[in-house]
Amino acid sequence: MSYVHRVICLALNYQPLLRVIGVMIMGMPENGICKNGCSHFSREMRICKLFTNGIYMPLKSHVESFCMTQRYEMCFTYKKYFLMKKLETRSDREETRDSTGRRHHVRIAEKRNVVLRTCDSLGITVGDFIERAMTVDFSQGGMRVITNRGISPETYLLFDFGDDFLIPRLQGVAQLRWQKKLEDDPQRMEAGMVFKDGFSQSALAVELGM
Repeated sequence: MSYVHRVICLALNYQPLLRVIGVMIMGMPENGICKNGCSHFSREMRICKLFTNGIYMPLKSHVESFCMTQRYEMCFTYKKYFLMKKLETRSDREETRDSTGRRHHVRIAEKRNVVLRTCDSLGITVGDFIERAMTVDFSQGGMRVITNRGISPETYLLFDFGDDFLIPRLQGVAQLRWQKKLEDDPQRMEAGMVFKDGFSQSALAVELGM
């Protein structure tokens, strides 16, 4: 009997033991389906019911890692859905206004690297513009950044933060509202932009306790 055949036979003989180990590690019963798995996953149709704009069938590896285990709360789709629900049910708070009547949110003054790419309103990249910028401050509603070159007015920008941001690797869509040359460095620009995608606003609102 070849080495490969012996390994296969050994695995088959110890299959019950492997299932027990799976129960101990993943919290799964022997049939591989966790009773405490995600209630939003349809086992019969193999679809995620959190999606309302179509049918989403998670990959088998994702289902086995999250949907049918006690780790379902770690699923990005699950976390994003309940983040939105949390925002919807939180108590509304008064927004402060400046002397011009413009609404603004509490700003966090932190320098963080962010990559900007031109895109359309849906966040689909267009053109070849890419800029590595640095935040001056950010809030639930937008951010102020320093760039090395100017950006056309009202441009939509896909932004990507790194691991050092408040929400690691946060990505979303913003729109340029204003820009001006830096007084101490006219070769660089200071720009203000507002977040246009709901997820970025919602995520930051929760993280900042707004």
